[in-house]
Amino acid sequence: MQAKYAIPRMLMFFVTVALYFTLIGKTERSTVTSTILKCLPIVTLWMFVLMSDFELKRSHRYKLLILAGLVASCAGDLLLNYDLFEAGMGAFGVAQIFYVSAFGFRPLRPWVGLPLYGFAIAAVAIMFHNLPTLIKICLPIYGALLVTMCWRSLARIDCVKNILRVACGLGSVLFVISDSIIAIDKFYTPVANAQTAIMVTYYVAQFGIALSVIEQSVTASGGAAATKTANSSKQRQNGTRQKKSA
Repeated sequence: MQAKYAIPRMLMFFVTVALYFTLIGKTERSTVTSTILKCLPIVTLWMFVLMSDFELKRSHRYKLLILAGLVASCAGDLLLNYDLFEAGMGAFGVAQIFYVSAFGFRPLRPWVGLPLYGFAIAAVAIMFHNLPTLIKICLPIYGALLVTMCWRSLARIDCVKNILRVACGLGSVLFVISDSIIAIDKFYTPVANAQTAIMVTYYVAQFGIALSVIEQSVTASGGAAATKTANSSKQRQNGTRQKKSA
């Protein structure tokens, strides 16, 4: 799937995001309708990932891990919409593990991650005394997973011209911002228009991460083409040698 086809295939995502912001104010929280509205944009990203083409095992693995992360995120959205905060955090923690597994640890670039871990430690420390007992255990763990995901996404950016990796990196940063707004609003101090800010940054974050599968598809296609060309060249060389020998 070439990059130029990405936006048309993302059309349903944009439509469902528009529906969410148009209709969510007219629905009650913890209802089937509000849950559908909240989850539909992520479901369309499933479809986007599933429609992408992959030829190499490495790329296929990346696709499956990103898809698994989106599925876990959708479960988290559902649980949070029914005020099951701890369970929702657990589902999103699983999503971060899938994303980290997709991004990998090469190149390592630890200097990218250190400021993120420092931010996470400071944020948890500021609101720690306001946290319920269970959240005092869950939040640091989830925070570590979240910033690890962000670190691994940013560490993959080899140059600013690689738009898809930049988009994925930006998505990971927005994911951190979205979850930070949730934590600050819930456990520290009310944030003006918090829900809107949370969902805007969240949807853009998931969009950027899902978009990264295009690069894997293009890389896979390029690698397969290069392998095919190399094999053809070898066959021609072997044919020439056989003729000379004859």
